[in-house]
Amino acid sequence: MNFLVQRCNRLSRTTRDELFLLAVLTLLTLQMARALPLWAGAYALSLLGWRAWISLRRQALPRRWTVIALLLLGMAGAAWELVAQRSISGAALVFLLLLLALKTLELHARRDALVLFFLGFFCIVTTFLFAQTISVALLMLLVFWGLLTAVINAQKPVGRPPIGEAALAAARLVAIGLPLIAVLYVFFPRFPPLWGIPNAPVQGVTGLSGAMEVGTIADLAQNRAIALRVQFAADSPRPRQAQMYFRGPVLSRFDGRRWTAGDAYPLMPQAPAGSSQNPVVAAGTPVRYEAIIEPHRQRWLLPLELLPAAIDDSMPNFLDQELVWHSVRPVNSALRYQAQAYLQSQVAAQAQPAQLRRYLQLPESGNARTRAWAQQLRASYAPGHGDRALAEHVLRTLHEQDYHYTLQPPLYGDDTADAFWFVHRAGFCEHIASAYAVLMRAAGIPARIVTGYQGGEANPYDGVWTVRQSDAHAWVEIWLPGEGWVRIDPTAAIAPQRINLTQSEALAQQGSDTRTGGYSSAFSWLAQYQAVRDAIDYRWTQWVLNYDQRNQRTLLQRLGLRSSSWLAIALTAVVVMGVTTLGFLLLPWLRSRRRDPWQRLLQDTRARLEAAGLPLPPHTPPRRMAQAADRFFGAAAADVSQWLIALDAQRYGTHADASVAALARRWHHLQWPGDAHPPK
Repeated sequence: MNFLVQRCNRLSRTTRDELFLLAVLTLLTLQMARALPLWAGAYALSLLGWRAWISLRRQALPRRWTVIALLLLGMAGAAWELVAQRSISGAALVFLLLLLALKTLELHARRDALVLFFLGFFCIVTTFLFAQTISVALLMLLVFWGLLTAVINAQKPVGRPPIGEAALAAARLVAIGLPLIAVLYVFFPRFPPLWGIPNAPVQGVTGLSGAMEVGTIADLAQNRAIALRVQFAADSPRPRQAQMYFRGPVLSRFDGRRWTAGDAYPLMPQAPAGSSQNPVVAAGTPVRYEAIIEPHRQRWLLPLELLPAAIDDSMPNFLDQELVWHSVRPVNSALRYQAQAYLQSQVAAQAQPAQLRRYLQLPESGNARTRAWAQQLRASYAPGHGDRALAEHVLRTLHEQDYHYTLQPPLYGDDTADAFWFVHRAGFCEHIASAYAVLMRAAGIPARIVTGYQGGEANPYDGVWTVRQSDAHAWVEIWLPGEGWVRIDPTAAIAPQRINLTQSEALAQQGSDTRTGGYSSAFSWLAQYQAVRDAIDYRWTQWVLNYDQRNQRTLLQRLGLRSSSWLAIALTAVVVMGVTTLGFLLLPWLRSRRRDPWQRLLQDTRARLEAAGLPLPPHTPPRRMAQAADRFFGAAAADVSQWLIALDAQRYGTHADASVAALARRWHHLQWPGDAHPPK
């Protein structure tokens, strides 16, 4: 550390200031690059590194034609993002980042530095378009502090003022601004979320989409990013691990290898239960909970199935014919809703054959061995009442015979069901679910695949249930006469621990599991750190990111303000901001009052004597002040002179006759020169 300090001290002020600014801009670039193409981040960082090398070597800045060529190259990349990726926002942010980096190559004068400062401030705002976590907020606060430090330092063109002095001044400004920002955040009228990119890529980052080709979900199996969080009501029953199915897209069309979702049309949850417009008949005790979904750029709300009632009146949503809940707007920012699920519901028990025909369709050819096996099973189990027995027979086969669950499945050919049942006999949940659904359809049993998440784990610090991308799952629903749609999870027949155990419990039994990301113990320091971080992120999402109109209305009602009384709200905001501002304005006075009380008495005495006509130098000691008063005022200053001698003795004498507090009380009763009415 001392070596670095000495090295910095040997740098010229210009080099030091440029390197400090480049370091701050590098932090900003690293965060922006996380949401942009890899080439854009690498290009911007290369330019910043080149500029740092120029500063250290005191080389000449590149010529204008070089900068223009680099700019044209960056514009070509931004244009490619616009045309090839069809992302207007992505192209704009790529161009903005490259402008920030290129501007450093024109850092000739203080004017260029000011442009860089404010371009950096603008880029800070853009980072929140893609991520609003507390870690990003803290990082951007650090970057803002750094840029503000550079701005203050630039206002001191003479000499070599230390960076620490400017940093301290910037910290004071940030401390003054944060309370004002908090007041505005709490009281400013809330609008629908402004963050998020509406024209983001269609493919959801969760890995769930309206299609599933065997092998796609396996790529997400070891991703520990959070998909959603669930907090169950204190007075509500909590489902078992094996009941935790969060319903996403339902795939009903099959072309031999690829499953896709059917056309979604809304149902009417207000219609009579069991009707065609509301096929769910709720049963059992409802499970009440609150969910927070991380941004996934799609419209699926991923509720705990089954959810026959409307999710939340604070957000437009609808239920489609395959019981998938959709938001009207894409989920481009963290979304919270409250709901209640019925885990023992009956679905479409009275469905007609015409309604089920689509769930029996198979390609005209392919998977010949699976079709032949289905016919053999059909011959052993009568259609209709024997459908459940046939489905359970296949589950027993999966459980008892040599079938395996693996996160690294082998390559499958075109006949994916045949490859699973008769060749590889191993696969991930999507392979197992697809093979099972094809077999059921070939046997004349309506079947469809449901994708979503299964399981999760409760945070030991706050009890919030965390569902991660590694919990992505696919299962099957079959239609049985008199029962309706029934969930069948063939993966549970092969690997019960995948469904019945949390990741920590699976670790405790097996010691290691690829689903856990390689943690050696559920109670390792890394797992504890992640639990604490998840708990903090959840509170941040609850209290800050989801501070919407409803939460603002609730807070204002607690403060005694009606939500419709915007005049009262505005007045309250002005008063609170005024009090806060007044508090900061009073800080210098309060700090002055905290001075040494002995020094304060001496300065107040000098001011009183000057007001009486005796000019005194600012740092006159008490004894000389007493002598000057005796010469100037004569006997009229006797009382003040004696008091000044006592004040001098209190600080500099070997024995003080009075304390500072006693001298302060006596000061108010002194006979000052020129007083017409001496104090009694």
